Amino acid sequence: MAQRTVALCDGKFIGIESIYTVIDGKQINIPDKLEQLRAKSRNNELFCPCGCGANLVLVAGERNLREQHFRIKEGFDGICQMPVEGINSIDSKIALKCWLEDKLHTDDIESRVPIRTVSESERKYEFTFLSAKKKVALSFCNEYRNLSDDKFTILEQHSNGNSIIYVASGDKSETNGQYPEGLMKIQRRQGYCLLLNVDGADYSKAELTVVYYEKNADGVWEKVNIARDKLSKFDISDSSQIMYHNHSLCDMLKEKQLEFNKHQQAIIYQRELDKIHAEEAWRADEERRKQARIKAEKDRKAELERREKERIEQEKIAAEKKEQARMKQERVEVEKRQKRQEFLKVINSGDCPEDRVLTDEGGRRWVQCEFCGKFAPASAFASYGGFGKLNKGKCYECSRNPNINTEVNVSEEKSRQKQRYDPNICPECGGRLRLIQGPFGKFMGCENYPTCKFNRRVRKK
Repeated sequence: MAQRTVALCDGKFIGIESIYTVIDGKQINIPDKLEQLRAKSRNNELFCPCGCGANLVLVAGERNLREQHFRIKEGFDGICQMPVEGINSIDSKIALKCWLEDKLHTDDIESRVPIRTVSESERKYEFTFLSAKKKVALSFCNEYRNLSDDKFTILEQHSNGNSIIYVASGDKSETNGQYPEGLMKIQRRQGYCLLLNVDGADYSKAELTVVYYEKNADGVWEKVNIARDKLSKFDISDSSQIMYHNHSLCDMLKEKQLEFNKHQQAIIYQRELDKIHAEEAWRADEERRKQARIKAEKDRKAELERREKERIEQEKIAAEKKEQARMKQERVEVEKRQKRQEFLKVINSGDCPEDRVLTDEGGRRWVQCEFCGKFAPASAFASYGGFGKLNKGKCYECSRNPNINTEVNVSEEKSRQKQRYDPNICPECGGRLRLIQGPFGKFMGCENYPTCKFNRRVRKK
């Protein structure tokens, strides 16, 4: 923090910045001002502005500019309530004092001028600087919390025809998208904000940034730069307009606002265009999804129809197979009945045929005993078959009965068999014999297999 930077002399406030000026672009102390203030301090004519009654002495020399201030004379034992001013504030005021003298070319610039000295008002607000000859007043604010509507209203109502230049410290000008309430109070009155950044109390290093704040297309507050350069590069016209490279900041503001608004409109237009394209793309996607759903539903129905058709076809095939099986079963049953009827007819007639093997409806072979004449399955016979006796045989009862004459004239029988022998006729059932290729070679087998299992090996020549 800087030390005491202001004194009360002849009823006026004198800031430490009043001892500086600019000559040929170089910042220097004003020798006459220094001598005048030192004389005032020797005569005890410099007082503390807080009203404590302390006499002050000017501390100024060729050392670092920050060390120059007003100090209470030794011997004061009262209580001083003078607030301490920050270094950035006093350095900014020194740079602004030098700038005004550099650009206005006048020697009547007063600092810390209460409005009561220019108007009939008892309010405690003050102009940081005032040139009565040039009709220019400057109000500097280091802390944005001091930018009240009441202060601006009072300053404007009691400016007494002086043009007011509002300057604020640039240390806290970033808003991070928030509404810059304090700076907007300046912007509403001035059209733009003058933001000062200093590097110590050196006027040649001070920078001025001209900005205005506006909501962008996202609704976020944005700081728009109009100009930025050394403070010394900005001029003040005879009509109290701030000029930069011979261009009025008001004109530059209009151009920048036009450019900014055009850019924001372009963004809004592009977003609207993107929105339209996005909606079109969404509708196209929705249409594709709709068509996909229609196709999926169509495919689903087609699949259901195919499955239903397949089911009906399978049921039809199954029904046909069932009908075929039923008909086959009926035919089998009919054949069985026919075979049984034929079998029973043969059995009842007592005349056993010799042209085919006698079987019942179950396929079992039946044989008639040539001694007792009964018909029975072949399993009840001790022997059966042979030439001329296809369905004849001897049952087990007759074969065990010694009273039955079973003797046969062997020579006659052999002679009869020899006369009747045919190598292509099955000797057991009378069926035709055929040549068959088996796993162990060729053999002659009965055509009535498996009912008749007679076979004969073929001899190799």
